[in-house]
Parts: sequence; C-alpha cells; structure tokens
Amino acid sequence: MREVNTFYYTDGNTVRKIEQPLPNRETRKREIEEEHRRQARRQQRAHARMMRQKRMATVATAGLVGVLCLFFVGYITLTNNITSHMSQAAELESQVTELKASNSALEGRIASSTNLGVVKQAAINDLGMVYANTDQIVYYSIDDTDSMSQYKAIP
Repeated sequence: MREVNTFYYTDGNTVRKIEQPLPNRETRKREIEEEHRRQARRQQRAHARMMRQKRMATVATAGLVGVLCLFFVGYITLTNNITSHMSQAAELESQVTELKASNSALEGRIASSTNLGVVKQAAINDLGMVYANTDQIVYYSIDDTDSMSQYKAIP
C-alpha cells in the first residue's frame, strides 16, 4: 500500500513548485478509508465470484459422479445379463448332450431288439416279396439341381 504521493514537479534547474496544495490530514485520512472500503468491496466481489465458481465446480463434479454411477450400474447390469445368458446357454447345451446320449442309447436298444434277418424272412416267406430283377430297376438322371418334379406316376 502506497501512502506517500508526490505533488511536486520540477521546473527548470532545481526549482520546485507545488502543483496543487497538499491535502490536510482529515482529507487524507478520509481518502485512505475510502480506498480501504473500495479494496474491501473488491475483495468481497472476488470472494463471491470465487464461491460461485466453487459452487459451479461442485455441481459439475456431482453431475459427473452421477453420470459415472449410472454408467457403472448399466455396465454391471449388462455384465450380469451376459453371465446369466451364458449360464442358460451352458444349461441348454448340457440338456442337448443328455438328449443325444439318451437318443443314442434308445437307438442302440432298438437296433439290438430288431433282427433284420427275421424281418427279411417274414417279408420273403409270409408276404411273398422277392428281390427286383434288372429289368424292373429304372434309373433316372437328375440335372445339377437339388430337386426333381414328378409329373406322372412312376412305372
């Protein structure tokens, strides 16, 4: 804080003239008090501005924390859903494996319970079936397509 001001100016070699009269003590005291009040108001405004900035920074930080919390909750929910879907898929795969094993066991029992020789003997002896001769076999040529359309009865 600078209290001393010079009110002189130099005119010529060393002659000094007073530019304006020096203020009296009470005027100077009043000017100092006004300067103190102005400086206090400036400090109050700076302090209020700083508090507004801190408040805005706090609100922005709280908003960011809220957004991050929502992001993490969503991420954990998605991870949980993926884990549950993977466990369901593993359970379904184990069910498919069990069904394939039971189907294989059933096919084995069916194959062991039916004797194709007995079926052949019953077809030939009981039903009078015979093997086809070469003149009874008809061969069809199929184009490169996968399917064939039938327009008449096969002879």
